[in-house]
Amino acid sequence: MTNGLTCTWSTPEADIATVAVVGDLEFATAGLLLNLVTDRLADHPGVREVRLDCGEIGFCDSSGLSELLKVHRAVAGTGRRLRLDNRTPALDRLLVLTGTAKYLTGETADSRALRDS
Repeated sequence: MTNGLTCTWSTPEADIATVAVVGDLEFATAGLLLNLVTDRLADHPGVREVRLDCGEIGFCDSSGLSELLKVHRAVAGTGRRLRLDNRTPALDRLLVLTGTAKYLTGETADSRALRDS
């Protein structure tokens, strides 16, 4: 059962965009985040970094992970940087278990453990 997904784009600085992601990132909501990010990037050529605020993601399944990978590809493909901020332990665990943590965050499990200690 889905709790829906809400993605809100804001530009707190001219070169930084923040996307608040609230709800479940899963099959039923796939496409929403990617469409928002790609549409807004086209409208904001000065944005150099996109920060996904992941603190309110309730659930993320394989479709959600696929969505994050697509968003990363879309952002990096335009020469910009993607950051996944405020990751929950469940999302971090999913990234580590699937071997996507370093690709999506640039962090290894060891560097994350050191940062959190």
